[in-house]
Amino acid sequence: MVDLTRARLENPERKKPGKFTDLEGEVKKLLKSPEMQKRKAYQIVTYEYCAPFKYPNFKVELGDTTKGAEYNRDGVELDVPPYGAITFVEEEPIVGVTVIGSSCCAPGTIYLYCEPVEWKYPRTGVKFKQDNLWGEHIRAWMWKRGVTEQFKKAGLFSAYFSIPESKKVTIMGHGAFDIEQRDLDVNHYDAHIAIRIIRVDVKKPLE
Repeated sequence: MVDLTRARLENPERKKPGKFTDLEGEVKKLLKSPEMQKRKAYQIVTYEYCAPFKYPNFKVELGDTTKGAEYNRDGVELDVPPYGAITFVEEEPIVGVTVIGSSCCAPGTIYLYCEPVEWKYPRTGVKFKQDNLWGEHIRAWMWKRGVTEQFKKAGLFSAYFSIPESKKVTIMGHGAFDIEQRDLDVNHYDAHIAIRIIRVDVKKPLE
């Protein structure tokens, strides 16, 4: 059974609050050792996943569909955090993630929460954020009136994250919370993001 609950941020192996585990003390141990560290060599294999992300190692949580979160032609349109999320796992260590999509209202923001293979990153959590991402899809009512991809705001964003070796990743995000009269009339914000492609870099030994 694949565990597709969202990625945790706190080290489950830590016994007491404010204390470090032995692995979290790795830096100081290496510093005291007379031996030099050895660099690592490996190769990257990239897996590509596309909307609607119907894969056995993926879980999609749309969020509040009454607010517009949905599966549509633009991809998987996620509700704002923490409600909308995509979580996935891999058998090999994940070392990079690319998220390609568009905002309902630019600029967009993507959050990446990672569950590391080894819990040795104390006091930070293995989490990342990229904001000010350009590119949005055209609102449905504008599209129906003939606005096309030539509209100057229309486009895709691409956010790449290089991460410590991880076994699980959760993606969340949002666009800008700019409100227009149509949103007020129907009590519907338009701060979603639509995810189209997720590329996952995994680490494999050199052949």
